[in-house]
Parts: sequence; structure tokens; C-alpha cells
Amino acid sequence: QGLFCNICPLGWTWFQDRCYLFVDAELDWAEAEQYCISHGGNLASIHCQEEYAFIRNFIFHVAGNSRRTWVGGYDGIEKRWLWSDGSSFEFAHWHNNQPDNSGGNQHCLERNYGGDDWNDMLCTNTRPFICSQDL
Repeated sequence: QGLFCNICPLGWTWFQDRCYLFVDAELDWAEAEQYCISHGGNLASIHCQEEYAFIRNFIFHVAGNSRRTWVGGYDGIEKRWLWSDGSSFEFAHWHNNQPDNSGGNQHCLERNYGGDDWNDMLCTNTRPFICSQDL
């Protein structure tokens, strides 16, 4: 029989039964989500303080700084935030007075805004991004 170990794909990093990949390419949110889908995941969803802190530290470690980075949040229904992987949006870490939907068209979630927080942003802006997949 042997012992079966769940491992992440080459280049991905394991944390709490999920695998994460930081992609240092400037893509818009939809392009970033498509990239993640094509590699077996979605833009990362964040569900607790531990995951939030892990992703913050992971970005800093691989990018060398706290880059503003796409994750999988979007408000496809105005003011109702969702995760692109379909999981429930229960944890949040918004910057002060965010999300503000400035200009009426900020529908995608970036992290490391104002240092370490979340912000709603134009989906057409380009950012590096974090993919995640469940094991």
C-alpha cells in the first residue's frame, strides 16, 4: 500500500492543505484568474487571520517587498464580495474606508494596499498575483 503524501505541484508552496503560487507578472485581474485556472487553481481566497498572514509573508519572501497583489475577491454583485473559487467570503481585512468603489468601477480585490490591507481596485489595472489550489 505505502504512504501517500499530498504534495504541491513544482514551484508551489504548501500551507494548511492548500498550495500557493506567486506570479510576478503584471496581468489584469481577469487575465490573472485565467492563468490560475489554467494551472489548476484560482486566484487565492483568504479565510482567516493565519492565511492572511501567511500570504502577506509569502509575497514579501518571494517578491522581496510588500507588492500590491491580486487575490480572488470581486464584487460581481455590487457591494457583495465573492471569491472566484466559489468559497464563502467571511473574513476581510480592508484598509480604512475601503472598499469605496471609487469612480463606481472598482470591483476587484488587491492586497498590500497602504502597507498590508485590502483595497477594491479597477480590474483592468495590472498587478502580480497569488494563485491557490486545494490538495
